[in-house]
Amino acid sequence: MTSTAAAAIDIGRRMAALPTIEWTTIETAYPAVSKALDMLSADKELLTALVHHSWQSDHLRAKCEIHSLDDKIVLWDEPERGYRVRLRLAHTQQYERVHNHRFSFGAKILHGQYEQNLYRSNHELNENAKPEDFRVVSSRIEPAGSVLCIDHNQLHTTLTPPDTISLMIQSPAKKRKAFIMRLSDGNVWWRLGEVDETSERRQEVLMDQTTYDNWVQKLVGLGLIHPH
Repeated sequence: MTSTAAAAIDIGRRMAALPTIEWTTIETAYPAVSKALDMLSADKELLTALVHHSWQSDHLRAKCEIHSLDDKIVLWDEPERGYRVRLRLAHTQQYERVHNHRFSFGAKILHGQYEQNLYRSNHELNENAKPEDFRVVSSRIEPAGSVLCIDHNQLHTTLTPPDTISLMIQSPAKKRKAFIMRLSDGNVWWRLGEVDETSERRQEVLMDQTTYDNWVQKLVGLGLIHPH
């Protein structure tokens, strides 16, 4: 796709065609989330335009982040309709961390796979929690093409091969911080929302041009978006 063609796409009109998502429970959200993920992943023209629009929008670009296990490119932000759409982009380095989220979400795996364990714990989620407090209640391999929905309170781990790419739609925030524990050593920390992070932390995680360009090249190489 040429840049002219990308610019000609009416992104707003195409996104408006997606169903509004009701995030009251994961059960109420699932039908619309699943449909929206299928519609977005099937429209390579739109996905390409969203990736490039993300970097051209000051609002969205400020939400694109780099982290130790994965990066994210935020493609669309429309909370009044239940939408924050992003790409989760897995690094080569992976380790097992049990965690929940500040938001509920749905994900469709575009490339690679998830090795996902769901956990239960009767222990309060705080700095005194230990790895042995968490019990696996479900274990699955989710291949490319799978759609999954996770409630914000669900504890889980996901291990991914290098360059696993997933398209995610997340709910508006349900809480201000999320619990994370590295199972190998029991180290606990918290993931905060953007509004609660320090300016130093925001600068630390902000995606840079080179990282963005490398991911765009990777997405093109995997056939997930058109050349620009």
